[in-house]
Amino acid sequence: MFLPLIAGILGSVTMTVVMRRSGVFRLPETQMIRAIGSFYTKNMDNALVPGFIAHIAAGIGFAYLYWFLIQTAPDQVNSRIVIMVVCMLIGLVHGIIVTLFLVISVAQYHPLKEFRELQPGDMAAHIIAHFVYGVVVGLVLGFGPSLLS
Repeated sequence: MFLPLIAGILGSVTMTVVMRRSGVFRLPETQMIRAIGSFYTKNMDNALVPGFIAHIAAGIGFAYLYWFLIQTAPDQVNSRIVIMVVCMLIGLVHGIIVTLFLVISVAQYHPLKEFRELQPGDMAAHIIAHFVYGVVVGLVLGFGPSLLS
């Protein structure tokens, strides 16, 4: 099924936009794509492409995980709204877990100094962005089948 592929791409792109424009929520704008890429390249200058590829790939993988979790639910739960709400909640939990991972691991071991310190606003931006990712994935997985038929 290719629906999680579309959901992962759209969710990742939307999540990136939310993190880059998190000033709307009065939170710091984060450079998550460069942070991911520079973790591999050890350099900010050439971090954008590897960071974008890694982020989209992870977004697709997690969309398939969300889809798998939804598929394991009883048939009565397969309403569009329930799928969207479940994905929103998974996105929220996903954001909390990723934020804890960032604080414990990435912030301590990132090769570039500017990504070693996370402020509370950065953490809130990550949680909100993952929540939005869950919303987008839920919309695509919940309403996509009816749009494609």
